[in-house]
Amino acid sequence: MLLDFLQAKPSHNMAEINEYVESLKIAYVTVRRDLKGLQNEGLVSLSYGGVKTNEKSDNSTIKHLNRLNLNLKAKLAQKLINQGDVFYLVGAGTTCEEFAKQIKTEVKVITNSWFVYQILLKNSYIIKPILVGDKYREPSGVFFIGSFVEKALEIEPFYKTFVSVTNIDYNGNVYNNNEGESYLEAIILAKAKYKYILADNSKFNSMGYEHFCNIKDVDGIITYRVVEIKPEYLAKVIN
Repeated sequence: MLLDFLQAKPSHNMAEINEYVESLKIAYVTVRRDLKGLQNEGLVSLSYGGVKTNEKSDNSTIKHLNRLNLNLKAKLAQKLINQGDVFYLVGAGTTCEEFAKQIKTEVKVITNSWFVYQILLKNSYIIKPILVGDKYREPSGVFFIGSFVEKALEIEPFYKTFVSVTNIDYNGNVYNNNEGESYLEAIILAKAKYKYILADNSKFNSMGYEHFCNIKDVDGIITYRVVEIKPEYLAKVIN
Protein backbone atom coordinates (compact mmCIF):
# COMPACT_ATOMS: atom_id res chain seq x y z
CA MET A 1 0.00 0.00 0.00
CA LEU A 2 2.74 2.44 0.97
CA LEU A 3 4.83 1.52 -2.07
CA ASP A 4 1.86 2.07 -4.40
CA PHE A 5 1.40 5.53 -2.93
CA LEU A 6 5.09 6.39 -3.29
CA GLN A 7 5.34 5.10 -6.86
CA ALA A 8 2.47 7.33 -7.98
CA LYS A 9 5.07 10.04 -8.71
CA PRO A 10 8.90 10.40 -8.66
CA SER A 11 9.18 12.03 -5.22
CA HIS A 12 7.20 13.04 -2.13
CA ASN A 13 8.00 15.57 0.56
CA MET A 14 7.47 14.70 4.23
CA ALA A 15 4.29 16.77 4.45
CA GLU A 16 2.68 14.60 1.75
CA ILE A 17 3.80 11.41 3.49
CA ASN A 18 2.53 12.61 6.87
CA GLU A 19 -0.84 13.48 5.33
CA TYR A 20 -1.07 10.01 3.79
CA VAL A 21 -0.11 8.36 7.10
CA GLU A 22 -2.66 10.37 9.08
CA SER A 23 -5.44 9.58 6.60
CA LEU A 24 -4.93 5.84 7.16
CA LYS A 25 -4.24 6.20 10.90
CA ILE A 26 -0.91 4.36 10.58
CA ALA A 27 1.62 4.64 13.41
CA TYR A 28 4.56 6.79 12.31
CA VAL A 29 7.04 4.26 13.73
CA THR A 30 5.55 1.67 11.36
CA VAL A 31 6.01 3.98 8.38
CA ARG A 32 9.64 4.64 9.36
CA ARG A 33 10.30 0.90 9.46
CA ASP A 34 8.56 0.33 6.12
CA LEU A 35 10.43 3.19 4.45
CA LYS A 36 13.71 1.74 5.64
CA GLY A 37 12.74 -1.67 4.29
CA LEU A 38 11.86 -0.19 0.89
CA GLN A 39 15.18 1.65 0.82
CA ASN A 40 17.07 -1.57 1.63
CA GLU A 41 15.31 -3.22 -1.30
CA GLY A 42 16.42 -0.39 -3.59
CA LEU A 43 12.87 0.74 -4.31
CA VAL A 44 13.10 4.20 -2.72
CA SER A 45 15.78 6.62 -1.52
CA LEU A 46 15.40 8.69 1.65
CA SER A 47 16.79 12.19 1.24
CA TYR A 48 16.53 15.66 2.76
CA GLY A 49 12.87 16.30 3.53
CA GLY A 50 11.34 13.47 1.56
CA VAL A 51 11.39 10.20 -0.35
CA LYS A 52 12.36 9.56 -3.95
CA THR A 53 11.18 6.46 -5.82
CA ASN A 54 13.76 4.58 -7.85
CA GLU A 55 13.30 3.25 -11.35
CA LYS A 56 12.00 -0.30 -11.44
CA SER A 57 14.67 -2.88 -12.25
CA ASP A 58 14.68 -6.61 -12.79
CA ASN A 59 14.67 -8.17 -9.31
CA SER A 60 17.31 -10.80 -10.14
CA THR A 61 19.64 -8.07 -11.44
CA ILE A 62 19.20 -6.04 -8.24
CA LYS A 63 19.95 -9.10 -6.10
CA HIS A 64 23.06 -9.91 -8.16
CA LEU A 65 24.39 -6.35 -7.87
CA ASN A 66 23.69 -6.25 -4.13
CA ARG A 67 25.57 -9.51 -3.63
CA LEU A 68 28.51 -8.27 -5.70
CA ASN A 69 28.56 -5.05 -3.70
CA LEU A 70 28.54 -6.91 -0.38
CA ASN A 71 31.35 -9.27 -1.39
CA LEU A 72 33.57 -6.45 -2.62
CA LYS A 73 32.97 -4.43 0.52
CA ALA A 74 33.65 -7.38 2.82
CA LYS A 75 36.91 -8.18 1.02
CA LEU A 76 38.02 -4.56 1.34
CA ALA A 77 37.38 -4.72 5.08
CA GLN A 78 39.48 -7.88 5.40
CA LYS A 79 42.56 -5.90 4.36
CA LEU A 80 42.22 -3.91 7.58
CA ILE A 81 42.26 -7.00 9.82
CA ASN A 82 45.48 -8.35 11.32
CA GLN A 83 46.09 -11.66 13.06
CA GLY A 84 45.31 -11.44 16.76
CA ASP A 85 43.09 -8.37 16.41
CA VAL A 86 40.29 -7.80 18.87
CA PHE A 87 37.53 -5.77 17.26
CA TYR A 88 33.87 -4.90 17.59
CA LEU A 89 31.62 -5.64 14.61
CA VAL A 90 28.58 -3.42 15.17
CA GLY A 91 25.19 -3.63 13.51
CA ALA A 92 22.81 -5.99 11.79
CA GLY A 93 21.99 -6.87 8.21
CA THR A 94 23.69 -8.45 5.25
CA THR A 95 26.75 -6.19 5.32
CA CYS A 96 27.90 -7.36 8.75
CA GLU A 97 26.87 -10.95 8.06
CA GLU A 98 28.90 -11.07 4.84
CA PHE A 99 31.84 -9.48 6.63
CA ALA A 100 31.70 -12.17 9.34
CA LYS A 101 31.60 -14.96 6.75
CA GLN A 102 34.69 -13.70 4.94
CA ILE A 103 37.05 -13.34 7.92
CA LYS A 104 40.09 -15.46 7.07
CA THR A 105 42.42 -14.34 9.87
CA GLU A 106 42.58 -15.54 13.47
CA VAL A 107 40.86 -12.80 15.45
CA LYS A 108 38.60 -12.22 18.43
CA VAL A 109 35.28 -10.58 17.49
CA ILE A 110 32.70 -8.88 19.70
CA THR A 111 29.24 -8.22 18.25
CA ASN A 112 25.80 -7.04 19.33
CA SER A 113 24.02 -8.98 16.56
CA TRP A 114 22.55 -12.41 17.26
CA PHE A 115 22.67 -13.32 13.55
CA VAL A 116 26.30 -12.20 13.15
CA TYR A 117 27.20 -14.15 16.30
CA GLN A 118 25.73 -17.35 14.80
CA ILE A 119 27.93 -16.87 11.72
CA LEU A 120 31.02 -16.20 13.83
CA LEU A 121 30.46 -19.47 15.72
CA LYS A 122 30.73 -21.36 12.42
CA ASN A 123 33.87 -19.54 11.26
CA SER A 124 36.92 -21.56 12.36
CA TYR A 125 39.17 -18.49 12.10
CA ILE A 126 37.39 -16.77 14.97
CA ILE A 127 39.40 -17.41 18.13
CA LYS A 128 36.60 -16.24 20.39
CA PRO A 129 33.22 -14.85 19.31
CA ILE A 130 31.54 -12.74 21.98
CA LEU A 131 27.90 -11.61 22.01
CA VAL A 132 27.07 -8.68 24.27
CA GLY A 133 23.71 -7.09 24.80
CA ASP A 134 20.91 -6.02 27.04
CA LYS A 135 17.68 -4.94 25.36
CA TYR A 136 16.83 -7.03 22.30
CA ARG A 137 15.29 -5.61 19.13
CA GLU A 138 13.63 -8.55 17.40
CA PRO A 139 13.16 -7.18 13.85
CA SER A 140 16.90 -6.63 13.34
CA GLY A 141 18.19 -9.28 15.72
CA VAL A 142 20.44 -6.87 17.60
CA PHE A 143 20.99 -6.01 21.22
CA PHE A 144 21.45 -2.35 22.01
CA ILE A 145 22.47 -0.17 24.87
CA GLY A 146 21.70 -0.88 28.50
CA SER A 147 23.63 -0.93 31.76
CA PHE A 148 24.88 -4.46 31.08
CA VAL A 149 26.28 -3.50 27.69
CA GLU A 150 28.15 -0.52 29.09
CA LYS A 151 29.75 -2.74 31.75
CA ALA A 152 30.59 -5.40 29.14
CA LEU A 153 32.40 -2.81 27.04
CA GLU A 154 34.71 -2.22 30.01
CA ILE A 155 35.28 -5.94 30.63
CA GLU A 156 35.97 -6.88 26.99
CA PRO A 157 38.64 -4.47 25.70
CA PHE A 158 38.92 -3.81 21.97
CA TYR A 159 40.78 -1.22 19.92
CA LYS A 160 39.22 -1.48 16.48
CA THR A 161 35.63 -1.36 15.28
CA PHE A 162 33.67 -1.82 12.05
CA VAL A 163 30.23 -0.20 12.15
CA SER A 164 27.38 -0.83 9.70
CA VAL A 165 25.21 2.23 9.04
CA THR A 166 21.89 3.00 7.38
CA ASN A 167 22.56 6.43 5.85
CA ILE A 168 25.32 8.96 5.07
CA ASP A 169 24.34 12.43 3.91
CA TYR A 170 26.25 14.79 1.62
CA ASN A 171 27.81 16.57 4.62
CA GLY A 172 29.27 13.32 5.94
CA ASN A 173 26.79 12.83 8.78
CA VAL A 174 26.28 9.16 9.60
CA TYR A 175 22.95 7.68 10.75
CA ASN A 176 21.25 4.65 12.20
CA ASN A 177 17.47 4.40 12.13
CA ASN A 178 17.16 3.19 15.72
CA GLU A 179 17.89 5.44 18.70
CA GLY A 180 19.22 2.69 20.97
CA GLU A 181 21.51 1.26 18.32
CA SER A 182 22.88 4.65 17.32
CA TYR A 183 23.65 5.43 20.97
CA LEU A 184 25.56 2.17 21.29
CA GLU A 185 27.47 2.84 18.07
CA ALA A 186 28.49 6.29 19.30
CA ILE A 187 29.86 4.81 22.54
CA ILE A 188 31.80 2.09 20.71
CA LEU A 189 33.29 4.58 18.26
CA ALA A 190 34.41 6.75 21.17
CA LYS A 191 36.21 3.79 22.79
CA ALA A 192 37.91 2.38 19.68
CA LYS A 193 41.31 3.56 18.49
CA TYR A 194 40.68 2.58 14.86
CA LYS A 195 37.18 3.25 13.51
CA TYR A 196 35.73 2.15 10.17
CA ILE A 197 32.29 2.55 8.64
CA LEU A 198 30.75 -0.16 6.43
CA ALA A 199 28.30 1.23 3.86
CA ASP A 200 27.19 0.20 0.39
CA ASN A 201 26.71 2.92 -2.22
CA SER A 202 22.93 3.01 -1.72
CA LYS A 203 23.48 4.48 1.76
CA PHE A 204 25.07 7.68 0.44
CA ASN A 205 23.35 11.03 -0.12
CA SER A 206 20.45 10.12 2.14
CA MET A 207 19.37 11.01 5.66
CA GLY A 208 18.39 8.68 8.47
CA TYR A 209 16.66 9.34 11.76
CA GLU A 210 19.43 9.12 14.37
CA HIS A 211 22.70 10.93 13.61
CA PHE A 212 25.57 9.54 15.71
CA CYS A 213 28.86 10.60 14.06
CA ASN A 214 30.50 12.27 11.07
CA ILE A 215 32.93 10.80 8.57
CA LYS A 216 35.61 13.21 9.77
CA ASP A 217 35.57 11.36 13.12
CA VAL A 218 36.47 7.94 11.67
CA ASP A 219 39.60 6.48 10.07
CA GLY A 220 37.92 5.22 6.94
CA ILE A 221 34.70 4.34 5.20
CA ILE A 222 34.59 1.04 3.34
CA THR A 223 32.35 1.01 0.30
CA TYR A 224 32.21 -0.18 -3.28
CA ARG A 225 31.42 3.15 -4.88
CA VAL A 226 30.69 6.61 -3.49
CA VAL A 227 27.58 8.17 -4.99
CA GLU A 228 27.92 11.73 -3.73
CA ILE A 229 29.72 13.32 -0.81
CA LYS A 230 31.68 16.47 -0.05
CA PRO A 231 35.12 16.39 -1.75
CA GLU A 232 36.99 16.86 1.54
CA TYR A 233 35.68 13.48 2.74
CA LEU A 234 36.83 11.48 -0.29
CA ALA A 235 40.22 10.82 1.33
CA LYS A 236 38.40 8.73 3.94
CA VAL A 237 36.98 6.35 1.34
CA ILE A 238 38.56 2.89 1.06
CA ASN A 239 37.53 1.21 -2.18
